[in-house]
Amino acid sequence: MLARFVLCLLTLLLAIPAAGAASFECGKASTAFERAICAFPELSRQDEILAKSYATALGGLSEQAATVVRKGQRKWLAFAERACTDDAQPLRGDYSADELGCLEQIFNNRIRALEGSRMRSGRRFYQVDRHAVLPDPDATEESWSKVATKELSTPRIDGVDVEAIAFNAMMDKFTAELGYFAGPSDVEIESSVDAATDKQITATVEAVTSRRISLSVNDWWYGHGAAHGNYTITYLHFLTRERRPLVASDIFAGEDWKKPLRELVLAELNRTIEGGIWPESVEYVGEAAADPRNWNFSEDGLVVQFQPYDVTAYAYGAPTATISWEALGQYMADDGSRIASDP
Repeated sequence: MLARFVLCLLTLLLAIPAAGAASFECGKASTAFERAICAFPELSRQDEILAKSYATALGGLSEQAATVVRKGQRKWLAFAERACTDDAQPLRGDYSADELGCLEQIFNNRIRALEGSRMRSGRRFYQVDRHAVLPDPDATEESWSKVATKELSTPRIDGVDVEAIAFNAMMDKFTAELGYFAGPSDVEIESSVDAATDKQITATVEAVTSRRISLSVNDWWYGHGAAHGNYTITYLHFLTRERRPLVASDIFAGEDWKKPLRELVLAELNRTIEGGIWPESVEYVGEAAADPRNWNFSEDGLVVQFQPYDVTAYAYGAPTATISWEALGQYMADDGSRIASDP
């Protein structure tokens, strides 16, 4: 007897404790989506991992937060049934090999998103998700991609204390500024959204210290017909005492730090990239280095993140330059080193 996540999803979503959750045999599979999960070992294995990831993601949440996660999972299921088809509708026939590969990726994405729901330094984080799938109006019978998928996953803190409220408000604003989803339903997607581009944005809690919560934001997209996808890596830092996003003046004092930081970053990039950076990117380096969205913090120093194609060829990926705290010490604000490096 094989217990399948999709077939027992309704029971799980109704919040019946795990011990009383129903299990169904694959003989009861009635849709192409369910049959594909039962028939293909790799997808079946991912389904089992997904079921465990979902159950773990719900564990220990307040009823309010758990309701949000259950709602997100229901909508993800509807999305997954449509994401690997030609018309953004549930498939009636059997999945092709390419469509099965698409399903595996959709399952992988969901598993990774659910893994963001966990405890970190005494705070219970959970993920808030939005999904949509849209027919590509420019697709032809020969097109490789006939629908565009949109996936968004961002963390929240489960709580009603002032820190949780402020952090969650920051994340709500971040989500709203993306401009992809216009209404309470995932089908209410702005008409201006590109229906010929797949998009996946995942914000992940990377570090929780005594002074900040740091998130990495991975934005991946694929324009239909392009040779490959592209991506950016940025950061969002929440100050736990101040209960607001970090700004440059939290780390550096005045304005005199920008030019020295630019020179230090330029030297580090030219040292680590064979042949140096593109000459036309020299001025951009200073602009990027001064933007907190490109900052990550490590014991070794300030990590300045660049994106593919920013300063060198795509083959180098997303380059970084790490500048030691010692080199930056004279330019830092009074509280800057504690915000950056306190455990």
